[in-house]
Amino acid sequence: MRIQRFLLSNLGLSLLVMIPLVGCVQVPHPFEKKEGTAGGKLTAPPPSRLIVPVPTESLLTDKDSALFAKDMVQAMLDQTVPAVVGPAQKGDWLLMMKAQSQDGTVTPVFRIVDPSGKILATRTGMPASVQDWSKGDQNLLMQVAQQSAPVVTEVLQGLQARVMAADPHSLKNRAAQIYFEGVTGAPGDGNMVIARQFVISINDKSNAIQSKKDKADYIVDCKVSVVDGAAGTRGNPVQHVDIVWRIVDKHGKEAGKVTQINDVPAHSLDVYWGDTGTAVGQEAAGGIKHVISNYSGRDIKPLSDKSGGGNRTLLAPPDLIQK
Repeated sequence: MRIQRFLLSNLGLSLLVMIPLVGCVQVPHPFEKKEGTAGGKLTAPPPSRLIVPVPTESLLTDKDSALFAKDMVQAMLDQTVPAVVGPAQKGDWLLMMKAQSQDGTVTPVFRIVDPSGKILATRTGMPASVQDWSKGDQNLLMQVAQQSAPVVTEVLQGLQARVMAADPHSLKNRAAQIYFEGVTGAPGDGNMVIARQFVISINDKSNAIQSKKDKADYIVDCKVSVVDGAAGTRGNPVQHVDIVWRIVDKHGKEAGKVTQINDVPAHSLDVYWGDTGTAVGQEAAGGIKHVISNYSGRDIKPLSDKSGGGNRTLLAPPDLIQK
C-alpha cells in the first residue's frame, strides 16, 4: 500500500488560511521517507481587544490622525489582533501613538499600555520625511501601519510569554494535558491502530494524555472518511481517505485542525491498516503538538525587561492573549 499524497494543514479562524506569524510546519510523507510541507500556518491566539486612540501628538491634522488610527487598526486586524479605534478608558489595553520630528525626519512611536496604565513597551516605526508626513500621504501612513503592526504583535506575544514563564501552572512549565476522544469512521481495524499510535506518539515532556476530560487543557478527536475515488488508469481504482483531527481548548474553542488527505488502492484498508495506520497516528501527533504549541504560545520567547520601555515592571498579568 502506498499513499500518493499527504497533506497537513492547521485551520483556525477561517477554513483555508491560518494566521501567518510563525511559518509552515513540515511533516513526513507516509511511506516515502522524505519531508513534506504543511498546507497551513500556525500562531498563538490573538488579544481579546486592543484600543487604538486617535493620536493627539502625531504631527498630523485631526483628520489625518483619525485616518492613521484606522490604518493601524486594520493592520492589527490583519495580524488577527482584534483592535478598535476609541478613546483611552480605564481598564483597557491601549496602543498609544505619537510622532517625533528631528533633522527633517518624522519617526512614529508606539507605546503599549496595560489596563493599570503602565507603559510596558515602546517601539519606533518606519521613519518618513517631514514633508511627506505633514502632507498626510495616505499611502505612506498605511505603509507605516502595515510595517509596525507585526512588531506590536510580537511585543504582545512576548509580554504574554513573560507572564506564562513566571506562572508554574502555565504550559511553559508543565506538560499540556490532552484528553483523546478516539478515532471514528475508519473501516477494519483503522480506528484502533490509528488511536493506539497517536497515544504512543503524542506523549513527551511537553504533552501528556489525560484520562479525565475535566482536567484536560485540550480535547482531541479524529474522524475518518473513506469514499470511492476515480476509477484510475489501467483499471486501478482508488479510494479517497480524508482524516480530520480537531483540537479544542478546555473552554470548547477550536485551537486548530490537522487534516490528512490520501488516495489509496481501492479497498486496501477494508480490514487491516498496518503501516498506514501507524503513519497516520505518528504524523497527526506531530501536527497536533504544533497546534498546541502555537495556540498556547508556550514556545514564544518572553519579552525581556531590556526589550520594554517606560515602566518595565509587569504589575498586572496581561490578558490580551485570551482563549
